[in-house]
Amino acid sequence: MTEEESAIFLASMADVIPLNGDKTAISSQIASSQSQQHKYFETKRREALSRLSDDLSVIEPVTPDAVISMKSEGVQQQVFKLFRQGQYSMQADIDLKGYNVPRARELLFDFIQRSLSCEYRNVIVIHGTGVHNKPFPALIKSCLAHWLPLIDGVIGYHSAPREWGGSGALMVMLTKSEKARMNTRELTRKGAHLR
Repeated sequence: MTEEESAIFLASMADVIPLNGDKTAISSQIASSQSQQHKYFETKRREALSRLSDDLSVIEPVTPDAVISMKSEGVQQQVFKLFRQGQYSMQADIDLKGYNVPRARELLFDFIQRSLSCEYRNVIVIHGTGVHNKPFPALIKSCLAHWLPLIDGVIGYHSAPREWGGSGALMVMLTKSEKARMNTRELTRKGAHLR
């Protein structure tokens, strides 16, 4: 820039007032928004956990060696058959052995939520056989059979194959994310396979 251009520029900028560089307002707004978001998610978590009763009088006991299974409506029979046979890889696992019922409930719920946010489809929950559990054997396993159908995003479960823990573990099938559904629709759209 020449001296003349510089002088013109400075003259045109003479009445301009600099913006206040106060960044604390922005950072406090962000912190407030994050705090509100955290409160919202904690409220939703408490509501969801309240649906998962830890009142043992409403939990139907299952035996330690029982094979337990549940499939939601809409899950294709062939897909569930392959799932039951252990044909799908498990993308994450959690071990609930040794935890009391309220803590196992929280850990399970948080694990399912993290798995859904990671877009996992198949996870495994290790609960042990619980042969010596009180007040009845297979306590955590019985609770899982009661809780899992009540958790949004769980569309099925089945006792694991022997090599993955057998009657001491459950394979859990989770719903597809909306993004995965859109990808599947795109791939299976009529004629898409011909490209």
